[in-house]
Amino acid sequence: MTSKVTAVLMIMLVVCVSLCYVGGRARLSAVKKETELVVDECREWELRLQDLRDQIDEAQTEEYIERIAREKLGLVKPGETLYIVSEPDSSGFRPVVRREGVASEIGD
Repeated sequence: MTSKVTAVLMIMLVVCVSLCYVGGRARLSAVKKETELVVDECREWELRLQDLRDQIDEAQTEEYIERIAREKLGLVKPGETLYIVSEPDSSGFRPVVRREGVASEIGD
């Protein structure tokens, strides 16, 4: 009788260990997948951060500041003449606005 009980206990022990092992492997696999997703997301954020740093560096250059002053604000350097050509109106007239640069606009 003792050998039968021992055999049953051993079988139960093997089944329990097997179930724990399979469950642990499944959990490990899920954690690995989640880790890969987080690492990928972290890489994407690092790329976005580097892009923003590059934009900040560019925005601090004289060329960028001058380009924005010209494009967005319509400023000109002293001695330059800015011509703004508008779309024609219904009669076909196309107005042209001329603006001379003055010293107080874009620097030297």
